[in-house]
Amino acid sequence: MPLRKPVFSRFSALLGPVAMPLALVNLASFVSQIIQIGVIDTLLPLALTNAGLGERHGGMMLSLYWLADLIGGFFVAAILRKTHPVIPLLISGVSFFTLIVVVMVAPQSFWVLPATLFAGLGLILRWVVCDGLIVQLAPANKVGRVVGFHETLMGLGIVLGPILIGWLGDDARMMSGLALAAAIIALLCGFAFPRLEMASTKKGAGATLRRWIDHWDLVLIAFVAGFVEICFLSVLPLQAQRDTGLADAGLWLAAIFVFGGTICQPVIGYLSDKGGPVKLAWLCFALLLAGAVPLALSGYGVFAGMVQFAIGMAVAGLYTAAVLIAASGRGEQGYQVGVLVLVSQSYTLGAIVGPSAGTALLVMIGGWALPVLVLTAGSLSVLLLSIRHMTERVKM
Repeated sequence: MPLRKPVFSRFSALLGPVAMPLALVNLASFVSQIIQIGVIDTLLPLALTNAGLGERHGGMMLSLYWLADLIGGFFVAAILRKTHPVIPLLISGVSFFTLIVVVMVAPQSFWVLPATLFAGLGLILRWVVCDGLIVQLAPANKVGRVVGFHETLMGLGIVLGPILIGWLGDDARMMSGLALAAAIIALLCGFAFPRLEMASTKKGAGATLRRWIDHWDLVLIAFVAGFVEICFLSVLPLQAQRDTGLADAGLWLAAIFVFGGTICQPVIGYLSDKGGPVKLAWLCFALLLAGAVPLALSGYGVFAGMVQFAIGMAVAGLYTAAVLIAASGRGEQGYQVGVLVLVSQSYTLGAIVGPSAGTALLVMIGGWALPVLVLTAGSLSVLLLSIRHMTERVKM
């Protein structure tokens, strides 16, 4: 009887000669994601708060991290056209390692601000390099599966962040060592990467502005996804620390929140295939609103984990719905690419606003902060999207 082929052999047979480069891109992106989003989104506000700077200061600093990511996105293409991917990965690794060291060793120092901004730039560099290479290397008939696998890894990377903070968060050497290991692994993988093919676009500001106006519904959906996700990652540990004296329960709830969105991606995809991405978005908003009141009353036990799991699924579904709407039936291929970029920018805008809003409200009203934010964001979104839907029906 023939021996069963190893997993990587089957992977190689499926993808051919690009299997090894794709595996290395996934590995580099995964280890970086653990630190750049999983750890930093939770550790930065928590460490600054524990250093006596307050929740608002920590939330504002995380907002600046995402702001640097957004601004860096306007310049990253020019950088990547002139360099091999190993250079952006080197910058990315140095940036997140520097931030972890500064936050763990000297959270009250001036250097936290420049380190945060530098790390935000490193995030967008790694993001574009790895996502771009995933699409570039994937066989044309397997792009969906390859991208889906990559996004699942990215979700698992975020899940690991709060868990690692719970285990190692007080140990500066261990956290710094973890960041250094991730940076080295990503850099070593980068030496095997091909150059990223960057198409030059000459679109003016007018075309970009027009996309924002024409597709404000997608802007809203993706904004809410980024707003809620990064808000929860930053606020849950701080809220648990206020309520129980320890951040551990909040760290585990944050991990469950992200895990819900990650593990349920096949269900989200199935619902979209059956009812369409627009109906998926409405369903996710309904689930988000339904979870707001239980969120306020759930505490930190098993029921709280179930609520976080459901809300995490709703948030992941919102972003997936926005991407699918953008990719289907909204203009020619080139225009669709512009709309997909718009979706990612809108998510990032939500990530900028979420931590500051969440921590400010946490200081004001305590444990009701997240439920109030979810109710407000969900209700306003449903109202605005309903108005758009009715307006379109009248025009028809």
